[in-house]
Amino acid sequence: MNGMDHQQAGTPVHFDVAIAGYGPAGATLAGLLGRRGLSVGVFDKAVQIHAQPRAVGFDHDAMRLFQRIGIAADLAPHVEHFRDSQYLGAAGQVIQNVRRMPPPHPYTWAPNYTCDQPGVEAVLRSAVQRMGNVHVATGCELVDARDEGECVAFELRDAAGRLHSHTADYLVGCDGASSTVRRLMGVELESLDYDEPWIVVDLKVDAAVLARLPATNVQYCEPARPCTYIVCPGNHRRWEFMLLDGEPRDGALTPERLWALLARWLAPHEASIWRAASYRFHALIAHDWRRGRLLLAGDSAHQTPPFLGQGMCQGLRDAGNLAWKLDLVIRGRAGQGLLDSYTQERRPHVAATTRMAKQLGLMLSERDPARAAARDERMLAGAGGKAPTLIRQDLIPGLGAGLLDLHSAMAGQPFPQPLVRWAAGEAALLDDVLGPCLHLVVNGRGDTQALRLQAQARAIPLLAVVDKDARAGQATAPDEGQLLEGEGLVQRWFAAAGACGALVRPDHYVYGTFNTAEEAAALMDAAGLGLRAEEPPVNAVQRSVQKPSLAAPVGRS
Repeated sequence: MNGMDHQQAGTPVHFDVAIAGYGPAGATLAGLLGRRGLSVGVFDKAVQIHAQPRAVGFDHDAMRLFQRIGIAADLAPHVEHFRDSQYLGAAGQVIQNVRRMPPPHPYTWAPNYTCDQPGVEAVLRSAVQRMGNVHVATGCELVDARDEGECVAFELRDAAGRLHSHTADYLVGCDGASSTVRRLMGVELESLDYDEPWIVVDLKVDAAVLARLPATNVQYCEPARPCTYIVCPGNHRRWEFMLLDGEPRDGALTPERLWALLARWLAPHEASIWRAASYRFHALIAHDWRRGRLLLAGDSAHQTPPFLGQGMCQGLRDAGNLAWKLDLVIRGRAGQGLLDSYTQERRPHVAATTRMAKQLGLMLSERDPARAAARDERMLAGAGGKAPTLIRQDLIPGLGAGLLDLHSAMAGQPFPQPLVRWAAGEAALLDDVLGPCLHLVVNGRGDTQALRLQAQARAIPLLAVVDKDARAGQATAPDEGQLLEGEGLVQRWFAAAGACGALVRPDHYVYGTFNTAEEAAALMDAAGLGLRAEEPPVNAVQRSVQKPSLAAPVGRS
């Protein structure tokens, strides 16, 4: 067992949180919990990271979580900006564009990245395994778990067939589509009625050939054989081909068959096949994500078609949503009822995103030539004869239920994260200043002193983020806790919200917005019904002032 010595492996150990599965979702959850100081056990049957790519992208929500773990800058060698996408119709014409969000970017990070998944996972695991409070055991399989009321008792089987018994306050199944934890919980999957066979081919393309290939991602919406082309980091390119009726999945992966499919773009001497796999692209969501002290996250809770690039992102969002809630409950700062909001918030979000991915997949995979031609005509006519353009991040919803003030227009949206400076010139990303705790952020235009008094009475930190240029015209010195922002992200966000301040959750999603000290007090009190105020980490703000924890963000543009 890696990360636990033999004595620990054979002796019962109690963890605050046990995680079954050490893929991206499990490792991210372990990293977030580890940063919060909880004792975590992570267990996975596989000994090594899967050496070939599966997911090839993630977004700025994911990068924000990696930032929280402290690895965002370390990912630079393994990521590139995600390219825009073109949808080509039956006659080869452009029928839709999906583009990246233009700058300035709301979280400073680029909106979308393509990635080398094994490299990303290696960086993530390295960070997790440096945490002394996180114990990693690979080469062992979870075989049983029982909610015993006060804790979860679970058993592992190691590679030699020996059983090891441990306990945890909570156990989270991040153990994939065929999840053992989900089976032990007795949870069924709901189908969103998408189930199609595809094959995925990853290639390493010769450098001399790259310029001949499309520079953008392409969805070939061709009834003869729908397919997808994705530009990945370096010389890595991916093709996805829909299998036609009657074609065997197993027989589709021979080199002869694969090169026949790729002949439109490449000859065998121009690239090497890195990976080829057959899949059934599903749209499935678990009915329940929590039963007592057992929970689900990642592919064990949901599976989505890949057409929106949200498969891995959704599992990472699960980890971000769950980590702070488990922390507060385990530390006695919130009741177990807070964990009910995990399913309330994440399941509808995943369902909406999965339905959007399904819609894009159905548009792409129309096999009837007449209906495909009608689709193309309809899409172009609907945009005045030109191909419509969608912004990829506009297709991702916010949270619509759970621990939110649903009367606030911006409730459930992630709060922006600009690069900010203190008056002394120290720079940091806003999340690093705020820390992972409940906090008030204001734009400095309301009664900041009255707001500060209301926040102090509830042990909630308050920071003012003001526009640098506006601050330059003021003769008075900046207030204590005032941050200067150069691109106006926060000011524009507050203007769109029609508010001067926001109560922001530990995961940096907005609980609600306000304009007066009285409204802020009401929000804080309402939040306290489901969430007791968490004190910020000791000297968290001062540490950020003295030592900004992150260099210039990866992939800023």
